[in-house]
Amino acid sequence: MLHLLDESVEQFLRAEVPLPARDVEVAFQAPDKDWGAGVTKPTINLFLWDVRRNVDEREAGMELVEEDGRRVRRPPLPRVDCRYLVSAWTSEVRDEHALLGAVLAALLQHDRIDGEYLQGLYSAVRPVPSLSVAATDGKDQSDFWSALGGQLKPGLDLVVTATIDAALTRAAGPPVERYELTVSGPDGDDPISTSRFVAGEAEDETARGVTVRSSKDATRVGRDGRFLLRAEAGDDVVVETEKPSRSKVPRTGPLRVGRKRG
Repeated sequence: MLHLLDESVEQFLRAEVPLPARDVEVAFQAPDKDWGAGVTKPTINLFLWDVRRNVDEREAGMELVEEDGRRVRRPPLPRVDCRYLVSAWTSEVRDEHALLGAVLAALLQHDRIDGEYLQGLYSAVRPVPSLSVAATDGKDQSDFWSALGGQLKPGLDLVVTATIDAALTRAAGPPVERYELTVSGPDGDDPISTSRFVAGEAEDETARGVTVRSSKDATRVGRDGRFLLRAEAGDDVVVETEKPSRSKVPRTGPLRVGRKRG
């Protein structure tokens, strides 16, 4: 997730400062003496030097969110403070100050990174990251540059408080295409009833929200084109669009009804 946050901060600064890619580099390496010697064009360095959980924004209880078109409850996602040392690197000190000042002005005008700048899987995580330029004393900065073995330079202590959804980077198993629900008696004897469900997808984009039915059940197609319907292998499934689409449930594999247009 941290690499996606890096990319999101970069996109935000490039748009809001602005920092045109043809004129200004954005780097994330430690700004030590060796790295500084290799800088050949104006560069903003965003060195992530501290990551810790934000306990002030920790929430208890449950929150209501939407997942796959359904509203579900889950524990609030953790918020994490990511601290960046922001420094400007050019051949002239005046240019460095001008570049760093432009970044400071942009940061002071915004208290968050809007969703349009969030990259990859991180674009779906809410709430969006908040921004603040932290207050520090001069001693902290001088000690920091000494630790890097570099030249003392002005820098901004940028705190990005981000929501972290660890599940986004967790490997998922294959999609489940068949469900079987069995109801047994109170003593666990022979089943009273068994229902079989099929997960399907309506590939026609006009089918969103439209009724889909089999001989055993009826439901509506979700906003993502998916549905769950009581049916068995060989049953006809119909999506009731203006020109209804029909398909038989296969013995194995996914159920797809209709075709995508275009």
